[in-house]
Amino acid sequence: MLLSGRILIVSDRAEVVAELEPVIRAGRHLSSVVPDGREAMKVLADGMVPDVVISDMGSERSLEGIGYVRRFRELNRAGAHVVVTEPGAPVDPRARPAAAQERFAVLPRPFAPDAVRRTVDEALTRMEAEFRTLRAEVWRSMDRLKREVVDARAEMVQALALTIAARDHFMHGHCERVSETCRKVAVALHLPDEQTEMLAQAAILHEIGKMSVPLELLQKTTPLTAEELERIRSHTKVGAGIVRGVPTLRALAPLIEHQMTDHCDLAGEVSPVAPEFLLIGVLRVVDAWDAMTSERSYRQALPRNYWEPFLRAGAGTRFHPQAVSTLMRVLPR
Repeated sequence: MLLSGRILIVSDRAEVVAELEPVIRAGRHLSSVVPDGREAMKVLADGMVPDVVISDMGSERSLEGIGYVRRFRELNRAGAHVVVTEPGAPVDPRARPAAAQERFAVLPRPFAPDAVRRTVDEALTRMEAEFRTLRAEVWRSMDRLKREVVDARAEMVQALALTIAARDHFMHGHCERVSETCRKVAVALHLPDEQTEMLAQAAILHEIGKMSVPLELLQKTTPLTAEELERIRSHTKVGAGIVRGVPTLRALAPLIEHQMTDHCDLAGEVSPVAPEFLLIGVLRVVDAWDAMTSERSYRQALPRNYWEPFLRAGAGTRFHPQAVSTLMRVLPR
């Protein structure tokens, strides 16, 4: 059974409207009437998009602003266009530019009620069939657009990460290693794909706030003062502020901001039942592991007999215990 259609009649001839409207309404369709193309354009601009447009080619005013037909097609690619013609009269040449780009039905006068009903019903039936085809097309387009957005976001994240590595050679590869290991831990924890991707991207960007820290301080080989240590630790809030300024990265901000918060204190900042609580815990322990196993300006990489006991001893206080145990499972012996 056909759904009721929305029919827009463009005509300033009262007799044409009087002949068409009763037949259209008898078919339980909703009809609207405007006298000319300019008014039709206003209707479309106001958000009322019809299923069928009936243009009265015998009406001079219906041809004013005939661009409404093109606009109608842009808004409703499955919609139908019907033109009313007088006996022996061809379609007005002014309608050809719009009409030539689409299929359109001809409804000759004098009207036969059955012919009007059949023309409208056939137009709606064709529209429904085309809409089903277009729906699949729309889903494909949405999926393609989603992939493009994901790819663009990944490229932006990678570009930001490269700015960190280019500034401090001790950071070269650090963010990538942390991100890759975080992804392995997330998989081992059976986290949803969305959370896994979120964690991996936060790991790539977790050091971005160090752009605000002087390079000589980052590469200092002598012990840091309390003020210098605080300056370096402040990079987490700076980094969170940076990603909050990018709408597509905003969800990563809590992970970056609290990456250095001890597990025993994190519940005061983030709800333990929130997904971010575990993600922050994973990022924190993986970051600590990679920092200890990498060379720094002030020391060589630390051996396993140092960092493994350190991480295990910190489970439940410094580090999320589940994150620690899972990291130990995914690391090669």
